[in-house]
Amino acid sequence: MKREITKVDVASVALVYGALLAVIGLFFALLFFLFGSLFGTMFNRSGMGAMMGGGIVMVILLPILYGIFGMIFGALFGLIYNLVAPRVGGVKVYIRDAVQ
Repeated sequence: MKREITKVDVASVALVYGALLAVIGLFFALLFFLFGSLFGTMFNRSGMGAMMGGGIVMVILLPILYGIFGMIFGALFGLIYNLVAPRVGGVKVYIRDAVQ
């Protein structure tokens, strides 16, 4: 059965997109923490504390910032989709009943 998404709930799109980007931000922050502290000690022995401190700050701030910007751009995407979809046609989704 083919259905078409003609309108989305802006708040739910923003929430889901923000949550997804927060998880991605945490992943990148952990990579930054791991490799930043590793390579920081390889190239500059005295900078170990600074790289570790910067990594810890990034682990805290990056997911929060990614989540905030994800919510903003998710809401923007939802608004734009709601404006464009009625004019050009929505996303087509193929749905079938579950087989038991």
